[in-house]
Parts: sequence; structure tokens; C-alpha cells
Amino acid sequence: MVKWRPWCLLLFGCLALGCGGAAQSRLPDLRQQAVKLNDEGYQYYRESKWRLAQNKFTESLKVNRLIDHRPGIAANLNNLGAIAQEQGNLAEAERLYREALAIQREIGDPDGVGEALNNLGSVYAGLGRWAEAENLYAEALPYVRTPRSGPLLALTLTHQGDAARHHRDYPRALALYNEALAIDTARKNRAGQAVRWGRLGRTYLALADYAAARRYFLMALEESRRQEMTGGIIDALDGLMNLALALNDRSEAQIYGERLVSLYQARGQSREADKVTELLKAGQPRQPRPGGN
Repeated sequence: MVKWRPWCLLLFGCLALGCGGAAQSRLPDLRQQAVKLNDEGYQYYRESKWRLAQNKFTESLKVNRLIDHRPGIAANLNNLGAIAQEQGNLAEAERLYREALAIQREIGDPDGVGEALNNLGSVYAGLGRWAEAENLYAEALPYVRTPRSGPLLALTLTHQGDAARHHRDYPRALALYNEALAIDTARKNRAGQAVRWGRLGRTYLALADYAAARRYFLMALEESRRQEMTGGIIDALDGLMNLALALNDRSEAQIYGERLVSLYQARGQSREADKVTELLKAGQPRQPRPGGN
């Protein structure tokens, strides 16, 4: 999800017409209007108001297309792809991410290319097309290994860790997650640390190191709540529920599961809420989402 890049906040200088004097009224700054619409969409996205967020991103995209602002168009497409991905429409997410990637390549923005490659890879991971996802993560790595690309490098390493975990190469997954965590720690990125702790918790759960798994899941939950990261809270609660099921602690699993169901219901994700309810009835741990903790 792209809230907005710093260069999108730059204002135009004097327009070709209308710079002559104070008597002439200033025309609306369309680029700034697009920024405002995008920011409003991002706030709705944080509140899980998918339709409202989608409408704002679409309005922002229309304005950016009117002035052919290529970086803004790419950011809007990326955000619309994130909405489609949240709603499970992976085909639409792929289309939007591919269009964003093409623009980022056109304008030569390394961070933008790296981000788009990661987003596209996450779609393929969700589709079970892991070989294609891994190729995209590997392609992204040179773009994000720059001094200013710390968060994107951590993201890419995390995605590579997800692929390693999928292949049950747990030592490599742990190494990649810890490398990403070191970047977060150095940059004092608490939100990033919460994501990486969740990934470590999931890996230790797979290794049946339940004490380590619990420690990391609780750390991820606490920090995700502090940062108001709904996705991180979901992943941590899901991890704790599956940990309890692995330990055959049905009571604790029910506690975390009910909190997870309530959160999904608040987001309007009734299908996900029903899946958790069925899981609790069955009493068996479930496989994590490809992009989740």
C-alpha cells in the first residue's frame, strides 16, 4: 500500500496562464487534489472501508491521468491493487500491479520497481505460483539494495523468507527474517519489527518450538496494536490461535479465535470469520495465508 511518495507532494510552479498578477484567481492545483484524494483513500483503507477507499483511489487516478502525472498514476494503481488483493480478487490485483510496474520501469524509479515486483510476487504466492513469486523477489533485490531503501529491502527479504518457509527450509527462512529484522531495528521501524516477529513466530511454530513461537506472536500482537496495524493484529491472533490448537489447548484457542472472528466481522469479512469458526469446531491448526505471518 502506497500512502504517497514525497515527490507526489511537490507543487507546480506558475502555470502558463494565470501568473501575471494578484488580480487573477489561482486555479486549483490538480496534483495536490490527487494527493488529497489518495490520502483520504488511504485512511479509508486503514479503516477497512474497502469501497470508500477504492472510490477515492479511483478519483485520484482520474485526476492524475488528466495531467499525465506518471508517478501518481503508478501509486494509485498500486493502491487499487492492494484493495483488490484484500478482497481476494487476485486476477484484478495482478492486472493493476503489472500496469503500475510498467510505469515504474518507464520513469526509472528503483524503489517503485522494487515495490511493484514485491506486490506482484505476493499475488503469485497467493495463487500458489511460488516459482514465479520467487523469481520476482529475486528480481526486486537489486532495486532495493540502496541506502534509502531499507523498508523495501526488509520487505523483499521477508517475502523470500516466506518462500523458504513454504518449502520448509526453516533455517533459511529464519536467516532471512532475522536479516530483515536487523534492518528494522537499525532504523527503529517498530511496525516493521512487528511484521518480522510474526513471521518468526510462524516459523518457530512450524518447528514445534512453542515457547519461542508464543514469545514472538505476543510481541507482534502488542506492537501491532500499538501501531494500529489491523493486518498485523489478525496475523498475530491467527498465530496464537493455531499455537493453542497445536498444544491442544481448546480453551485458549477459543479465546484468540473469538477475538479474530470479531475483528473479521468488524472488517466485513464474513467469509474469513466463518473459516475461523469452522476451524475452532474442527480443532485443527490451519495453514497460514501465503503473505501472512
